[in-house]
Amino acid sequence: MNVSTRTRYALRMLVDIAAFQDSGKVKIRDISVRQDISVKYLEQIVTLLSKADIVRGERGPQGGYVLTRPASEITVAEVVCEIEGTVAPVPCIKDGQVECERKNRCTTVDMWMRIEKAVMDIMSQTTIQDLLDDANAKGIIRIQDCPADYVI
Repeated sequence: MNVSTRTRYALRMLVDIAAFQDSGKVKIRDISVRQDISVKYLEQIVTLLSKADIVRGERGPQGGYVLTRPASEITVAEVVCEIEGTVAPVPCIKDGQVECERKNRCTTVDMWMRIEKAVMDIMSQTTIQDLLDDANAKGIIRIQDCPADYVI
């Protein structure tokens, strides 16, 4: 399994929103600066996340994005499956089912199924809040280091 850049950036974006939304709606351009991801790419990703009801946005000068529910309730599995569609390591496995004419005589199918299950278990048990807590523990995200964006 190779997770796409879009999925990796979506997770970074969600952690960023979780970290900064207590100060108000989080702007795409601020995420872009902090995460070093282009605004255009983030706009594509946020559209997917909005359609999946993971984030909610508001347009305008005071606009931005917030999570639709607590970060502790949004799993990595939910985000990855929304963007990737599947985490199966081989194309013959879809949603925990083998879709292959050789499934009854395949020597590797059980291993691939165990790998998919292990990955899904880890991602289902990991939330955006877990990623944020880990980033905070490592000093990766330090809210106090980010200047406030005041509008007068």
